[in-house]
Amino acid sequence: MVGLLLARVLAVFLLLHSGVEDEHSILGGDARRYEVINSSEGTPYADFEVEYPPLTLGVIELVHAPSLLGTLTRLAISQLVLDVAVAGLLGWGWGRRTAVWYLVLGTPMLAFPFPYVRIDLLSVYLAMLGLVLVRKGGERLGGVALAAAVFAKLWPLAVAPVLLVERKLKGLAAWAVTGAVAVAAWVAWAGVAGIGQVATFRGARGWQIESLPGVFVHMADPSGSHVEQGAWRTAAEVPGWGRPLLTLASVAVITVAWWLAARRRAEGADDHIVYGLAPLAAVLALLIFSPIISPQYVLWLMPFGAVLAARGDRWVGGLMLVTTALTTLILALIHAQIEGRLHATLPIVARNGVLVALLVLTLVRLARPVGAQPAPDRPAQTQPA
Repeated sequence: MVGLLLARVLAVFLLLHSGVEDEHSILGGDARRYEVINSSEGTPYADFEVEYPPLTLGVIELVHAPSLLGTLTRLAISQLVLDVAVAGLLGWGWGRRTAVWYLVLGTPMLAFPFPYVRIDLLSVYLAMLGLVLVRKGGERLGGVALAAAVFAKLWPLAVAPVLLVERKLKGLAAWAVTGAVAVAAWVAWAGVAGIGQVATFRGARGWQIESLPGVFVHMADPSGSHVEQGAWRTAAEVPGWGRPLLTLASVAVITVAWWLAARRRAEGADDHIVYGLAPLAAVLALLIFSPIISPQYVLWLMPFGAVLAARGDRWVGGLMLVTTALTTLILALIHAQIEGRLHATLPIVARNGVLVALLVLTLVRLARPVGAQPAPDRPAQTQPA
């Protein structure tokens, strides 16, 4: 584990000495957007559009420095701390083996360390903090943390049903009250427009070129793709009925995943069902039926993949490793990808295929009766202390 942690420190050091602040740097792109937000006058959401929820916006303001390199330095250090903290939470909740698996799954990304110049690890940390607290008996605080995670990124909504399935009614109440108070405060501060800006990525209309449909549209007509609201998107727009249909499909799969999890728990299955399989399937459903799959979104999957891999699920562990490796390659080849070159777009097709395979695999595992579930390799090592 020490080696895996040191590798991350080295990756951040090399990143900050690689010219990441250059205006043409791929890795510095999001930080440049953060600087635009910080330099804008007026109230966010009300006077200028922001695609990030309030907690993430707060971190964007905290990491702001007089120079872009200074901002990148603060950002990278903060995300490194959060990455290690997520590993620590997994170790506390599920044992050292799970923490090691989380670090292993993230290791391919050190070759092009984009997670440390994005802010997605904030939502991952808050979501896992909530889940660990719920599992350890602190359901009220866990509910608060799970609600807070939604105000860093929206995806933790897909894991909140754990409170229902595990019958954590105090945690569910804390989640609902925290969410309601936070939404009321957000609206009172900046009006209702911000919710729509976050939900639609500032009203973007095109398919992002790494999404499941988008990559094929882009391969057919790369010259029509263009930057829209900070991401490369296709000339073909998502039809008006497309977004509601995609949302409905996501909600349907998420509902099925948690219903299967509830049934399995009632049959006596252990809690890897609700802390591994169901949330992994739910978050995969969000990604697969989304008009955008940014590289950093794979971070949302990793803790749940680690829980399952540490329990002995080699298929999930292997497919997750392939996912992080392909995603890193995809971002590194982004210039050729924008031009529509086959060697840069085929990895996207492969990565998206792996995501679909993971979703099918997790749903199949959830649908199995308890007696048909293969026994974990090392159950004793993955139980909480």
